[in-house]
Parts: sequence; structure tokens; C-alpha cells
Amino acid sequence: MLDRRDLIIAIAWVLGVLFAVLVDQFSPFDVETASVLLSVGTILLTAANWRAHQGGRNASFIFLVLACIFLCGRAFPALLGGESLLDQIGFTDGYSVTPDTVMAYVVLALTSFFFIHIGSLLPRATIRALGNSHVEAKIYWRLFLLFLPALIYKNIYYFTYIISHGGYLAIYQGSDHLEGVGILARIGSLLCLASFTLYFFHETDQKKSGRALIFFLIVFASELLVGLRGKFFVTALVFFLFHKLRFGGKFSLRGLAVLLSTIIVIAIAVEVMREQKTESNIHGAIFMGFLVQQGVSAGVNLVVLSDPSYYIQHAWGYFWHQFAAPFYSQPEVPQGWFLANDISLMIMPEAFAAGYGTGSSYLAELFLLGGAVAVCIGSVAIGWLLGMAKRFNQGVAGAIMFWVVCGVVYYPRTMLQEPVHNLMRYAAPIVLLAICCHFLRVWRRKKST
Repeated sequence: MLDRRDLIIAIAWVLGVLFAVLVDQFSPFDVETASVLLSVGTILLTAANWRAHQGGRNASFIFLVLACIFLCGRAFPALLGGESLLDQIGFTDGYSVTPDTVMAYVVLALTSFFFIHIGSLLPRATIRALGNSHVEAKIYWRLFLLFLPALIYKNIYYFTYIISHGGYLAIYQGSDHLEGVGILARIGSLLCLASFTLYFFHETDQKKSGRALIFFLIVFASELLVGLRGKFFVTALVFFLFHKLRFGGKFSLRGLAVLLSTIIVIAIAVEVMREQKTESNIHGAIFMGFLVQQGVSAGVNLVVLSDPSYYIQHAWGYFWHQFAAPFYSQPEVPQGWFLANDISLMIMPEAFAAGYGTGSSYLAELFLLGGAVAVCIGSVAIGWLLGMAKRFNQGVAGAIMFWVVCGVVYYPRTMLQEPVHNLMRYAAPIVLLAICCHFLRVWRRKKST
């Protein structure tokens, strides 16, 4: 809930941004100055969110951290006196936008950050005390171990497939890998993830939960063999968040520094492996180079803002068609269906044909649906939903909400339908396992009597 100090901080932040925008009207900012405004504004608001939620104990904090990386990464060099790459669309060579477009993007991004932060402070959600569910936890843990070989087999198969087919892009160019691994392995993999999520939200012993989470993340790191960095890091971050919400604790500054350093090292290693390079193409210092590379998602929004006429006519088509994204491989998608495909086809057709893509972004999609008004309303809704998530800290509802949160916090780099896609993948397995667990408990009770 918004208290007096949080309100003062928010008002001071808004006044500072408004003053900068006013100065820009009389003396237009160059790209470097606009980049400094974006970097400072987003960092300060993310810090304010961390403070308001007692050390980042809110999913909105993870969202804002990821948004800083994905939407602002190419602006950060300007903070150290270097050259900002924000105006250069990082997916291809020779494509850049005007300083006016950059400034429009900066204002839109800062507006979204602000309303997400405010939205996260609105819910009066309280964290419920953990119930006694150790019997269910034991059942779900055994189910997790039962289905674990399917998860490992699937990832090893995908790894051998991409190695033999020229790299990780092979999994985006068709469905042969899905047919090759088999339906049983894919179902078993989903049941494995569903059973661990259920275990996590039923385990009431903090030490057991912590050890189990570490073991799970070690095993789940096999996803990195396929090159799925985003899926692994988002899942890990959200599990860490809910562990802190369930048992206490916060994201300390030192812990965040260690976590970010670990992510950078793993991300670079996975890039080298998945693209079969002898060395990473990240330029400059490792830390800043990582941010610059990951910040290419800003390009999605800049392309839309620089020439929105074509994309606006397909805005609602994107919205409805993207619900079906899990059922299509990249080459099968008709033009005008997915925003990410249309942008990729326009600015990097040769790379797109090879399997590369720009990804999407919630900011661009909201803007196309209704301009700045839709960005404001959508950002408040996102913040509110993430603020409410802490209420779902246990049971089946918690397990389902976990995958919704995973989809939402990845919005800076993906489409608005991502949480729905996660529900399509994991809700049915979670409910099925919960029903099986219920009947198993009933059977045991009758047997004991």
C-alpha cells in the first residue's frame, strides 16, 4: 500500500522527469542525454520499488529489474560517458532512428515504469501463514522424482538435435525436434515441472524447501543446453521471490550483485555454446557489454514508434492471433499475425529466414492497441497483478499463479499473451496432479481405517 514516504518519492520522481521533458521542449536532447534520462529514471524508480516492498518482496521488482536490462541496456553506456547505442536497432546493421523517436521512447518507457510501480502499491494483499501440507508435499516430491528422467531426456535430446542441425535456431525452424523426442517425453517433462511447482507450494519446512529448490535448479539448468536462457533465469528468479515470500527474507544488495554476476557469466557461456562460437560477440567490458546486448529489446519499441502506420492496422490481429503462438513454428506464421515476426521480416529479412527473431515487448503491443492511454492503463494493471501475486503463496492456486507471474515478468521481451501460454502448458498438469494427490490421500485414509 502507498504510504507517505512512497508517495513523496513518487511525486519527486515525477517532478524530475517532467522538468527534464520540459527542458527537452526548449532544447531538444541528443541521444546521449535522453539515454542518461532513461537510465537514471528507471534505476531510481526500481530502487524506490525495492524500498517500498521491503527489499524487493514483490514480483513488480523482478519485472522492473528485467525491464531495466531489456529495455534500457543500450542506454547505460551513456552513464559512464560512453556512446549510447539506444538509437541503433541492435538486430541488424545500418538501421537507426531519430533523436525525436528516441525521446518519445524514453518518455513512454518512463511512464510505464511509473505506473507499474504505482500499480504494485495498490493491492492490500497480505501474505497468508503457511498451512500444514507436509503429506501433499511428500507425494508431489515423489512424483517429481518419478517424472524427472523425462525432463532430462527431453533436454539432452534437444541438445543433440541442435548440435547436429547447426545450432539452437534449428528448434525455431520446424517441429522435427518435437516429433523426434516423442509425446511421452514432452508430457513427462511438463508433469515434472508441474509436480515440483506443487511440491514447492506445499512444502512448509524452510530448509527442505531450500535444498529442494537448489537441486531443482541444478537439474533445470539442463534447459540451458538448448539455449533457453530466458526461461531458466525467469523461472529461477520467480522461485527465489516466492521462497522469500513464503519463509521471509529479501533481495539484499550484495545478493543481487552476486546473482547478476552469475547470470552474466552463465548467459555468455550459453551464448557461445548455443551459437557454436569460439568466443562471444559481446563487445567492450563484460558487464556493460552484457547490458548492451540484452538491451536490444528496446529496438522492438523503437521500430514501432518510428513508423507505426503498418503495425497499427494489424494491432488487434496481433492481439488475437498471438494466443495461438505455441502451436506455430516461426516459418509457419502468416504476415500480420505476430508483431515479432513482422518486425523481424521488415528490418532483418535474411536473418529472419535463418531463424533469428526480434522478440516482442508489452510496451509496443500496448501502444499499438491504444497509444499512451493503453500503456498507462496496461502498466497499472500489470503492477496490480504482480502486487496481488504474493497473496497466492501456497497450494494449487500458488502453483498456478507462479507460472502466470513467470509470463508477466518476462513482458519486456515477449508478447502480452505469454502468461496465457504458460497456463496452457502448466495449468492442466497441475490440476491433474492435484486431483490424483487428493484421491491418493482419500485412498490411504480409507486403507488405514
